[in-house]
Amino acid sequence: MYPWVIVAICHLYFIKPVVLYHVTHITPNQFNTFEYTNLTFSHAESPVWDPDIQTLYWVDVLQQDVHSLDYRTKQHKVKHINYGEVNIVIPIKNSSRLLVGVRNELHIMDWTRPGDSALRFVAAFDQGLPDNILNEGIVDALGRFWGGTKGHQHGNDVVWDEGALYSLEPPHFVPQIRLKPVSISNGLVWSLNNTIMYYIDSLSRRIEAFDFNLERGHISRRRTILELDEYWDTEVIADGMTIDKDGFIWIALMFHGCIVRINPDTRTIVERYKLPVTLTTSLTWGGPNLDDLIVTTSRRNMSPDTLKKQPLAGSVFILHNMGTSGVREHKFVFNNADTYK
Repeated sequence: MYPWVIVAICHLYFIKPVVLYHVTHITPNQFNTFEYTNLTFSHAESPVWDPDIQTLYWVDVLQQDVHSLDYRTKQHKVKHINYGEVNIVIPIKNSSRLLVGVRNELHIMDWTRPGDSALRFVAAFDQGLPDNILNEGIVDALGRFWGGTKGHQHGNDVVWDEGALYSLEPPHFVPQIRLKPVSISNGLVWSLNNTIMYYIDSLSRRIEAFDFNLERGHISRRRTILELDEYWDTEVIADGMTIDKDGFIWIALMFHGCIVRINPDTRTIVERYKLPVTLTTSLTWGGPNLDDLIVTTSRRNMSPDTLKKQPLAGSVFILHNMGTSGVREHKFVFNNADTYK
């Protein structure tokens, strides 16, 4: 496809050169072609594509950085927050600003301001549990934010049942608890007709579904779509999730280094793709035709010996020729976001 070489100068944000290397595979159950960044990130997460400006966003959680990559100009921007773990980035409708999740809070972020002065507070979650983190978020078809928290983490261990799943909508932006308890709130996506919400609480080792009422923002009739116990040992957990134009859901499997495509109607895994790393964190569709599958990965808590064996750990991978494509993701609705103080 490319490679890309991004070189730019701007005083408003840090610039790092990014090269996407191109590799071809013909092994069964592996992608035919893919690219990966020469930069590695400590814990890349939350990839999201903005089709209006042909830009990919993602975060490096532990480095407290928000990244953007413009597919047209090849410009790579990095915004360092310096306020705590950054787990979420989401475009805002009709705005140049972004919605970001920092620690257990949501903020509107302005690229042009330095450090944490770029943040404008929107809401706090899991109040009374200051070690909890707002872990994952997405926006529904009406522009509501849906996202959930995880309990205190030490190493790779997370306290069980301390988090919750929330929704947040205008005009008051008061968090509403939709599901509790939750241990690690993770992947979240809706069926193409917006009648089903698919959801992952990672420590449950299940992919679940709820009936979804879009107008009311109400979920009901919880059921299991897939049990990871039927396929993998207890270390493997489900992380980020997306959906394709055929209504199949795609999931990144943490500690297993692969992504899977699931038919939610038959409740079966129909495709599996192995990456040359262990810690796959999340994924989204991007590119001009929404047919690039973009996968973020991590090197969090990896030993030096493991990193020698997995030098690409922490890269962002772009997979091509997947035989399907994605659907347009929704933007957060926050009127007058550009002037919000």
